[in-house]
This record gives sequence, C-alpha cells and structure tokens, in this order.
Amino acid sequence: MKICNLLASAFTVLSFSLAIPFTATADVAGTLIIAENETPENLDPANATNSTVNQLLVGVYDALVQFKAGETSVSPQLATDWQVSDDGLQYTFKIRSDVKFHDGSSMTSADVVFTLDRLQAASAAVLNDMGPFKSAEAIDDYTVKMTLEAPFGPFISALSRIYIVSKAQVEPHMSDDNGRGWLAVNAAGSGPYSVSTYKPTEVVTLNAFEGYWGGWDGDHVAEVVFRYIAEPSTQLALLKSGEVHIAPDITVQDKLSLMDADGFRVDIGAAATPLYFQFNTSSDGLVGDASFRKMLAQTFDRKLHLDYVLQGFGTMPDGPLPPDWMGHSTSTELPFNMAAAKELVDQNGWAGSTLKVRYLPAIEEEQAAVEQLQSNLSQLGIKLEAEGMTWPAQAATVQDLDTTSDINMIYNFPSFPDPHAILNTSFNSQNTGYNGGYNWAQYSNSEVDALLNQAASSADQSERATLYAKAQQMIGAEYPVITVSLPGSVVAMSSAVKGYRYSVAHHQTFNYMDISVD
Repeated sequence: MKICNLLASAFTVLSFSLAIPFTATADVAGTLIIAENETPENLDPANATNSTVNQLLVGVYDALVQFKAGETSVSPQLATDWQVSDDGLQYTFKIRSDVKFHDGSSMTSADVVFTLDRLQAASAAVLNDMGPFKSAEAIDDYTVKMTLEAPFGPFISALSRIYIVSKAQVEPHMSDDNGRGWLAVNAAGSGPYSVSTYKPTEVVTLNAFEGYWGGWDGDHVAEVVFRYIAEPSTQLALLKSGEVHIAPDITVQDKLSLMDADGFRVDIGAAATPLYFQFNTSSDGLVGDASFRKMLAQTFDRKLHLDYVLQGFGTMPDGPLPPDWMGHSTSTELPFNMAAAKELVDQNGWAGSTLKVRYLPAIEEEQAAVEQLQSNLSQLGIKLEAEGMTWPAQAATVQDLDTTSDINMIYNFPSFPDPHAILNTSFNSQNTGYNGGYNWAQYSNSEVDALLNQAASSADQSERATLYAKAQQMIGAEYPVITVSLPGSVVAMSSAVKGYRYSVAHHQTFNYMDISVD
C-alpha cells in the first residue's frame, strides 16, 4: 500500500554502505528522475508489501525468485533451481555463489536464513503472503531448505517480496526491534543499485553498483532519483520542463493531453489493483447489518466512475477479483440500482441515518468516488460524512473495532498475480484490520476462511479455481465491499525514457534497473 510516514522526515542518511559508485560508461550513464506523490514509509524490506517501500527496494535488493517487469510467471534470481518434496512441505533451493552485497561481502545461505528468521521475529507484514511458512535451514553454504506447516500453492510466487539482507551488516543492529530501526534508514542489499541518499520527504538517490552479480549488459542509468512531489500540477510542470522523466501522479486529464504530445509518452499497464469501499461488517451500527449493506452495494455507479473519473483507463469490475484472473466468478456484486436501494431504505426507515467514510484525499480517484457515493446516498436521505486522512492515520484506525469507521476506502495491491493475493488479503479473517491486515471490512466468515485456506494449500489449479469461485459467491452474498474500479496503471513520461515496462507483480513501482535515458 502507498503510505507516507511523516516521522521518517527525522532521518537523513547520506551514506549507506561501502559500495563504490559506478564509473559511468557508454552503457551505464545518466540520471533517471522519477516524481512520486507519496513519501516512503522507510527502507525496511520487512515492509515490502508497501509500494512506497517496494518501489525503492525492487532494484536495491534481490530475492530468490522474481517477476520480471511485464511477466506474470516467476524467474530465478538468487536461486538457480529448487525442488519440492512430494508432500509439498519442503522446498530446497540452490543459490548463486557469485553474489556480492553492496559492502563487498559474499552472500551465502546463512544470509537467506537470517533474513527469514528476522522477518519471523519482527512479525513482518511481508510474511502474510508466505502462508504456513515454518522455518529455513542452511544445508551448506549455497543450499537452503525451507519447511512449511502445510502445503501452500503460491509459495514460490510469495518469495518475490522476500528481499535478502546481509547478515553481517544487519546482525550488529538487531537490538530489541529485530533490526527494524536500522533497516528503516539503511540498506543491506545485493541488487543492481545501492542507496546513496535518503531524505524521505524530499529525495532518495540510488547509484548503480559496479559489483552487481548480474552484470551490466545493455543500456542503463548510473543514477536514479526519486523526488517527492505531492501536487499533480507541479509534477506536470517538472515533466514538461525536463526536470523529471517520469510523472505517474498527474491528473487523468493531463495524461490524456500528453498522449499525442511531442516529446512525451503515456504507458497504460493492465493493472489488477481493485479499489474497494469496505463496509465495517463487525460494526454494532447499521453497516453491521447485511440488509443495510445490500442497500449500500447498489448505490455506486461503476460505469460512471470508469468513464468520467478514470476516462476509460481501466476495466469494468465484476466482483472483487479481476475478470481475467483464474477462478473469477461473475455477478457476485450487485449492479448500480438506486430504485432498489431506495425501496430498501423506505422499507426499513433508514432515511436520516449518518455514516462515516475514511479515505486518502491525496488520491484523486478516491476523492471522486467518495463524492459520488455522498451524492447518491443524500438522494436516499442518508448523510455520508467524509474524513480524509493520511495512510498511517487511516491504517491506525482499523486496528481496533471501536475506531473503525463505517466505510473505508482501500486499494488491494496484490504482491503476485494469483487469486490468493487478493481474496485472502481482503477477506480472510486472519487479515482483519485488528489483526494488522488489509481486511478493513473486518469481515469474518469461517466457511470463507476454510475455502481460501483450502485453495491456498492445493497445487491443483483447477481445484483452486473452483474453490475461489465458491468463496467469491459466499462473500458477495454478505456485501462486505463495493469494488469501485480496476484502474489501469497510467504513467506519463518523457519520450527520452527507454525500457519502461509495467509490472503487475510490483504495482506502482518502476523497473528502473532496465531503463535508460536518451
């Protein structure tokens, strides 16, 4: 999730490791400047499910396996190959023997085990996608065995967000917080770029690492700069003046205007990041009543939103899962129908009610969706109070049922292209807000949990698809969400940028390690 952490502004780190900046060559030269509207939470790989963290770390660290930009299947990265036991409980990985961390030390299986042990000790959010992961063991310097409590179909895919840290660098700073404080403002990776400047409310600078094990064939930039610029108009002005090369957060109208403008390009990626209105299903108030949620479910016009807010840059949603994904079940959410909603309001005497929605006003789409819902509910005699918040503040409110608002807006940014990454994250009771997850509807249904858990434990894709379809039908019958949109990833950039590709497995990141600038 995109968030900003104002506390991070207290830290400014200018030097992160002993890595020597790359000596520019004909193939590795120049600077890529990326504008961003949300400042990074921190640099800790434990938080790599957060896009503000992941967009920095995807080229600073390596994982055992990775989704390359533009691809939906994993490729080896630090792992050269792996084997799975017949019972699906043990994975044995052979890892590369030529990997150097940015401080010059060699990576071994001890670093992989240390990384996973630290994440477990820190109760890291990134482990939520690892299912029943139990432990890791170094068999020898370049062999790692991982053990699961139960079989878990998406396990290999989930490893793409487990960024391997240097044990030698991190262990001295473990302290009582399992290294979180140190890694929040320091990096200990082996990726193609190292962090050289970290001023989280202003700028983060990355430099090409000359000792990168993958080599530097092809054209690449020597430096990547993230500039944190909240205002869309300022991003646009800097893009037009050439002071930034990529401006992802300008308005939809401005993106439209640049599509045919000389010197610019607008890339439209087929994203799979549903935006939800999540209703507090555990509330003692009206939204705790499924009949009331059924009424709410019919009060948002998705087609209007797609046409006029997203300007067609997206896909019409049909339930909480993207329509082209494995296991998608059609018509599990009710269509827009104000007449049917009014009939329910009149039958139950709900006119005069007041609800509260919390959202991120910095995100244009969320603001517009809230305004439409407010307008439609007002026609039914229901007042919707809107409270705009920062991401950290909103996330804090859902950690307790008593402070969870009636409705919360939230995007689901799946960590890998598998139904588990959306349905489990948003609807399994293990991932409710009060459990530290992104199920902000506080939705709990033991039968749904069982279906999702069974689907995750199966290696049979056909069986998984059937289970996920059944789960969607059960979820839809209880109306915990409105799936507002499936927005495309629309990124404006200078035509000087070469090599950019959208990554569905790393939404709101940039494959800066593959990019050059003319």
